[in-house]
Amino acid sequence: MGEPVYFRSIVAALVTLPLASLAHAQSTVTLYGELDDAVAYYNNVGQHSQVELQGADLTANKWGLLGKEDLGGGNKAIFDLENGFNIDNGKLSQGGRLFGKKAWVGLTSKNLGTLTLGRQLDTTVDLVQPLTGDVYGPAFTTPGDADNNDNSFRLQNSVKYASPIYAGFQLELMYGLGGVAGSLASQNSTSAALAYTHGGFSAAAGYVYARTDGPDGAGTADQTQNNSVTPLYGSVPFVGSRMIVHVAAQYQHAGITANIRYSNAQWKPYGNYSAFNRTETFNTAAATLGYQMTPSTQVDVGYTLTKSSGASSATYNNVAAELQYFLSKRTTLYAISAYSHANGTTFSQDGTSIVPAGGTIGDLNESSGTPNQVALIFGMTTKF
Repeated sequence: MGEPVYFRSIVAALVTLPLASLAHAQSTVTLYGELDDAVAYYNNVGQHSQVELQGADLTANKWGLLGKEDLGGGNKAIFDLENGFNIDNGKLSQGGRLFGKKAWVGLTSKNLGTLTLGRQLDTTVDLVQPLTGDVYGPAFTTPGDADNNDNSFRLQNSVKYASPIYAGFQLELMYGLGGVAGSLASQNSTSAALAYTHGGFSAAAGYVYARTDGPDGAGTADQTQNNSVTPLYGSVPFVGSRMIVHVAAQYQHAGITANIRYSNAQWKPYGNYSAFNRTETFNTAAATLGYQMTPSTQVDVGYTLTKSSGASSATYNNVAAELQYFLSKRTTLYAISAYSHANGTTFSQDGTSIVPAGGTIGDLNESSGTPNQVALIFGMTTKF
């Protein structure tokens, strides 16, 4: 007996439906990256001058896989896996993680916004940082990156929502799940930021709060001690919380980009660590100016003032100047000169005592053994 007509029709529909969906969906995976290396001279690192190869002076050293699948109706499934590495020795960065810079998956909708889950940058890095001098490299950022302006730490186990842009406004919200049984607060992180753009004017404000109160400083936020500006520099983990508020504004016109910013960062210890026995607060104000002199040449200058108070008290005056020469849209030669002058006191490298503060150029290297530090950097960066 032959099969009923309606049965054959149902089977045909079930077979062709997935094929139709596959024909409709368009998936892409993009390989991308940046390579940056330079010859760097410092007049004083610790107690000695130093000449070295040093990467990531203008852009990061990284490669990644960015994927998306069109789900129809303006909706997409997306992911980003991004690896950071030291270009001079090939070692993994971000604590040896394979995808330490980014590792997230999510959904995005033209009308509803974007929801992502995984290891991610916080909302102030997404919305505030692009309006600051950090876009010209870490010589233009906060000494020790005490306020995460140079995104020294990421948030893992996190959920982030980014709204669509409405009338120039965009909102981002983020929560890092600590995953501690019996406590929602322990080891967690929260972050939120709001940005506005109209013509050549942009402004943004946001905060990030991160608790590293688990064993050996475990938490959803990475440990960061770039130099002696921040507490417990060295192998001693920071157990406590970091609360950072960051605001910035930028104006662009006729090849000129000008921006200003302010941040307040509070590092609160959850214990008595010899010299670091109470909250250390960092207030930072900065201004930068970039000028596109010709289609192939740009000059950038910046000034950063950072004052710390609490367990130690120091003032850092930093200036930086940079010349970029664009060989192509992907490849750039650059020269950076920077100077830092410090006074007051900071933490010893092992965190056990208070010592005179040394000049510190951004978060590029260790602090100077004297109040001053000078850097000269000549390098190149290329993107793919």
